[in-house]
Amino acid sequence: MKKIVLFIFTILLISSFSFGGGLVLLDSEGNDITGDTLDLAGLPDDDYLKAEVFFRNDMEEEVEVYMKKTEVDILDGTTNIFCWDGSCYPPDVYESPEPILLGPDETSTDDDFYAQYFPNGLEGESVIDYEFFSKDDSFKAVVVTVVYTTEAPNFVAFTKPPAGMLSEPVPNPAVNYTEISYQLPAGTRDAYMIIINMAGLTVKKTALDLSGDFLKLNTSSFKNGLFFYSLVADGKIMSTKKLVVHK
Repeated sequence: MKKIVLFIFTILLISSFSFGGGLVLLDSEGNDITGDTLDLAGLPDDDYLKAEVFFRNDMEEEVEVYMKKTEVDILDGTTNIFCWDGSCYPPDVYESPEPILLGPDETSTDDDFYAQYFPNGLEGESVIDYEFFSKDDSFKAVVVTVVYTTEAPNFVAFTKPPAGMLSEPVPNPAVNYTEISYQLPAGTRDAYMIIINMAGLTVKKTALDLSGDFLKLNTSSFKNGLFFYSLVADGKIMSTKKLVVHK
C-alpha cells in the first residue's frame, strides 16, 4: 500500500513540474493582467480604441498559442476586430487561424496581438473577453476582459483668456486629446506650449501659431497622471495650468 501511495505521489510531483509556469498576460507597461479587466475609455468620435495585450511563456518548452474572442456585451452599432501575427481579421472572425510559437521565457511583440474597437460615433460600453489557449493542453488557458467605454465630454464653452494666459483644458481628464485656448501678448515673436510631468521632465513641446488662439493637444502617448502645461512667449513662461490624463 505504501508503494502505491509513493508511486501516486511521484506521478503528481512530476506532473506539477511538467505543467509548472504557464502563459502570463501583460499590459503595455509590463504589468501582469492575467484574469484581470482592462478598462479603455475614449470618445464616440474616436476612430478606434486599441487594446494591447502581450503574453509571456513562463514554461521551459516552446508552446503554440491561439486566441479567441468572446463578445460578452456589445453596444449595437459598434464593431471590433483583432490583429494576430501581423494580420488583421474582419469582425466575424473570432479565433486566430494559426498559432504563434513562443519559446521559453519569450514575450510576444507589438504585432503579435492587439484589438481595435470602433465606436462609430456611439456612446456606451462594450465588454469583450480575449482568451489565449493551447490546442494540445500544454498550458492552462488564460483570459483578459477588456471594457471599452465611450462617453461624450461635458463641453465647456471656451472664453478667450487674457493676453499671456491659457484656458482650462477640455476635456480634463483627457484620454487621447485635449483642447486648449491661448492668447499671446501683442508683438510675440516666438511661442510654444511645454508639458511636463510630476517628475519635472518635459514630455512634449509644441510650437504655437502666432496668429492663432487654439491648440488641440494629442495625449495618446501620455501615461496616466498629472501634468502641467505652460505657455512660453519669447522665452518667458506666461501661464501654467494642470492637466490630468486618465485612460
